[in-house]
Amino acid sequence: MTKYEKLEIITNGINAANKIRTLQSSVSNQRADDPNNVDQVGLISQMLGILTQYSPNTHRKKLLNENLNKTRMYSEVYRGLKHEIRDIKSQNKIHKNDIIKTLHILQPVVNRRSQTLIEKILKIQEILDS
Repeated sequence: MTKYEKLEIITNGINAANKIRTLQSSVSNQRADDPNNVDQVGLISQMLGILTQYSPNTHRKKLLNENLNKTRMYSEVYRGLKHEIRDIKSQNKIHKNDIIKTLHILQPVVNRRSQTLIEKILKIQEILDS
């Protein structure tokens, strides 16, 4: 590794640290305004995105990007489930549509066998509704 490559890696590290510090200070200001409105998973996802952007190794970038995308997917599913459960609690009973919505939300993160099962259930429900 040449001294220029080392210098580039150090510069990228400093740039990443600066962006993360800026992100954290903006989140701190947001917390002061409304502490319940801060999305911790989203914040970590943004930090990982910054680290991926400045990562020196292309192979490592690919791995970080894959993990970042998985994190985002799980975060979306978590938020969707949280919202759906809050709606169900406010109604004090579960309707057929609530179960269908929950299955749609869960479908991206379950294993292949469960995905197939969910698809069959949704297809049966679609046939019954028509």
